[in-house]
Amino acid sequence: MRALLIALIASAGLARAAIAAEPPPAAREVRAFMARVEEASRARDLERITAALAADCRIELRALIQGHEQVTLLTRAEYVEMLTSGYAALRDLERYDYRVTGLKITLDTEPPGATVESEVHESFVSGGRPFATLSHETARVERRGGELKLVAVSSETEER
Repeated sequence: MRALLIALIASAGLARAAIAAEPPPAAREVRAFMARVEEASRARDLERITAALAADCRIELRALIQGHEQVTLLTRAEYVEMLTSGYAALRDLERYDYRVTGLKITLDTEPPGATVESEVHESFVSGGRPFATLSHETARVERRGGELKLVAVSSETEER
């Protein structure tokens, strides 16, 4: 039992060291990564959207709709399920557009990564009814396995 505990502690330390060994991203890399996420979102490409999310990504959606705030906390799997067949299923929308403005990148050295702030403008038609939203998003981007990934996303959305 003691050997198992020592092995678990050692493996956890190795995992942290592996993450710490990843080089910090450059601003141009983060900007290019976020442009690919925007492109995938606009194309409703669930495979590319999913690939941009770290396995342990956490998503917080705050929406103010008709005067009521709704907070939804999601894992990567739950978020993908929502986009695939949930209330925000992209395939069910008659039209969809996704635009990002005001991208602000702050590089962090400990842990290495970036905090990205932006405004996301979405417009879509669902059930013949047009909708438009504006979201302030804050995302955490880190290198995982040599690739940039979204590890956390927080979005505050207002219906326009």
